[in-house]
Amino acid sequence: MPKFNTTQLVAFIREHANAHYDQGWDVVVETYEDGRIAEVLGSATTKKAALAAFAGIVEVFNEQRDAHRNEALLSGAEPTRDEIASGKLETLLGKPTEPTLSEVVQNLTDLEKRVVVAHLEAGIDCNGAETLDAMRADNMTWADVAEIAQRTGLTKNQVKGVISSLSSKGLLDANCEKPNGAVGVDQVLTDWGVVVAFELLAEGIIANQGPTHAPKADTAKADKPARKARTLEDRVIQKPATDLAKVRPMTDGSKRHLLAQAMQRGATLEHLIEVTGWSRSTVTSALRWDMGQVGLGVERKGDKYFLIMPEGLKRLPVREATISRADALVAACK
Repeated sequence: MPKFNTTQLVAFIREHANAHYDQGWDVVVETYEDGRIAEVLGSATTKKAALAAFAGIVEVFNEQRDAHRNEALLSGAEPTRDEIASGKLETLLGKPTEPTLSEVVQNLTDLEKRVVVAHLEAGIDCNGAETLDAMRADNMTWADVAEIAQRTGLTKNQVKGVISSLSSKGLLDANCEKPNGAVGVDQVLTDWGVVVAFELLAEGIIANQGPTHAPKADTAKADKPARKARTLEDRVIQKPATDLAKVRPMTDGSKRHLLAQAMQRGATLEHLIEVTGWSRSTVTSALRWDMGQVGLGVERKGDKYFLIMPEGLKRLPVREATISRADALVAACK
């Protein structure tokens, strides 16, 4: 059975949706951006697996749509297909259309970001999974209120309030029974919560930012040493492809090309924002998503981001519009 990369499967899902517009596929897929489709596909490499990943979502949509139409027929106000495609999906599914990753991050409060990162760090400490795929394959982001309070420096009441908010946003499963009959409950990041958590980690969000209250007396200020400036931990943000067949040449002058080019000698996040013209959240997302899509790696050292080239690649895989991808890849290996 032939295998396909994520970009090819995203295109296949959109083609399938257009061809099966009478089965609900088109309405569902129209509400998803390419990045969200890729997240649903997960590790799928075949068309059969890609269809299976979406089948459940479409089935739920069709069931809800049929129920909605039955109610609408009784009231004489059934929405048209155009009305459904332009925004009625949230009514049919009984919940808002999925927001984009950048929208989710932008709508989080500072405390919510810290609690999400604290759960991720708890998972990394448990299984050592420092990449998105590894953690999604073995989600160990379990923690209770007491542990999160300790990791964030927040009070337990603050943590409880934040957990309730994150649960309502679909980023956290709350009130999970502890294993082996232990007393109390745990919380764990949802699949979408894990994605958001790694995004926040890439942005440099720290779970415990230290005390936020002022000292009780002026003498305390004199005795307390100045807090050191926060430094980001060095880490690999995205590993490069281990198979050159998965490396995809970038179009000369494209935003991806400019991003990769800037990181060859190391670049701060502010410089990457200036080079690409993208927002902060878009750039941090591109460090993992866009570079990963073309097979390049990224690592952070201090406040700078550096490109990691796959073994065997001597220069950036860049192609002009008139040059094929295969020829561009061969040239990059010479």
